[in-house]
Amino acid sequence: MEKIKDFENNPEKVKAFYDSIKGISLDKLKNIFPSPHAKVEQENFDAVSKILFSETIEDIALTSMSVFRHSHIEKISDENFKQDMRFLQGVFFFFLQDLCSKNNLTDSAETEKLFCDAIKENTWYTAKTQADILNTLSAKLGFLRENPFDEFDFTEFKGNYFEANESILRLISNFATNQEALPKEKLINEMNFVREQQKKVLQIWPNTKRVDYSDSDAEKEIQTALKNLEALKQIDFGFEDKKFTQIFFADDKRLSNSFTRPITCKFFAESEMNWKKGDPLKKSNRYGSFKIVARKDDRYTNRSALKNKFLYPERNMVTHVSGNFALYSLFEKEYNESQESYWERLVLYAFFDSREYLVSLLNEGDESQKANAKNLLKILNHYFRKITDNLKVSAASDEELWKKFFDESGNIKVKHLNKTNVYTVFANDEDKIEHLSRFISFLYCTGNEEEDFFEKNSFKIQIYLIYLTFKFARLENKI
Repeated sequence: MEKIKDFENNPEKVKAFYDSIKGISLDKLKNIFPSPHAKVEQENFDAVSKILFSETIEDIALTSMSVFRHSHIEKISDENFKQDMRFLQGVFFFFLQDLCSKNNLTDSAETEKLFCDAIKENTWYTAKTQADILNTLSAKLGFLRENPFDEFDFTEFKGNYFEANESILRLISNFATNQEALPKEKLINEMNFVREQQKKVLQIWPNTKRVDYSDSDAEKEIQTALKNLEALKQIDFGFEDKKFTQIFFADDKRLSNSFTRPITCKFFAESEMNWKKGDPLKKSNRYGSFKIVARKDDRYTNRSALKNKFLYPERNMVTHVSGNFALYSLFEKEYNESQESYWERLVLYAFFDSREYLVSLLNEGDESQKANAKNLLKILNHYFRKITDNLKVSAASDEELWKKFFDESGNIKVKHLNKTNVYTVFANDEDKIEHLSRFISFLYCTGNEEEDFFEKNSFKIQIYLIYLTFKFARLENKI
């Protein structure tokens, strides 16, 4: 079979290669595209015999790939790897086209034209064209930043913690599938990888276990964490779901009316995180060394859950059958005696912030949102009276009760908060605790969702994960 040196002039053959690797496992993809660091020896393939007699997808793909490689490669070199990465950039074009096709976006004349023009102009394999396509898609999908995709030249990917082609191969492995609907597990696999990327290249928590920092090292660790957290917030800007819909409920019965509101979806809960005032903080010990104390502002993060959904915590709810991260701090996390006042304040803050959010919908929402906000406020007022009854605060109306508990900024004005312990208030009625938890979960964009969020927004999530994967891969190059 004739060797083709310039794959750029043969898009149809590259597409055929892409079609041959659909659904292939990550390990087999790594056999086809080994990294220099992997030191994988390659065979000299007889393309004709392999096409005639191969039995596996991997064999077919390797046969197709051999058309574009030089003969007699014993061990992959840096130069050969760079050529593979250039070819992989071409494969990525058809991967994007395939994603759009599966999500009916190539039925859009504008989107289809992007791909057709790229082939017609013979720019389909370039980083600029692919970034342009992704930026056009991101605008259609409600990304909250204009043109978030930089030009990502695969030949510049070096890799420090992961192999240089790892991020690309994982995307293709996770998302290139012949099934019409992308399995949720594929999304979760890519989410797991993005989380690992973030942990390696953008650590946002200082090491609080170490107790022997020097003064300068502790300061450096703190400043790095502060800088990285701000960088993460800039990276994880999110996308919109303007019609996030939940089924409204009362007690254990679901009612027919739905609650639709706009939310923002981000990946990391830490993208809406602040440190507690003064933290991270270095503390000296009697040996002249330092440790670091770092505590996040739970109220700030919990409040953000009223308007945001976070993909990685949602992933945890699927894989660990765990609850909403904000609910955990209110109903499941164990606090010691010295923290009880903090927890009880956190519960009251959750009520105040929920009320502020619902009042904003009551004032600014559409007619449906106003009606639902009115009903939700009735439930919130009911529970607020229940958990504060023991404090014997006299109030003629719900409005007056809120004003006696909080100032305009949401600071708590009353004392003896231990009497607001929800577990004490509902000691003889666990169902009430469960209902309150479900109600707060509902407000926190989690409970009674009309549609599975991953399935409804699968294409948005795919493109957003491509953005994050490449963003962290670029950061890794700089380390």
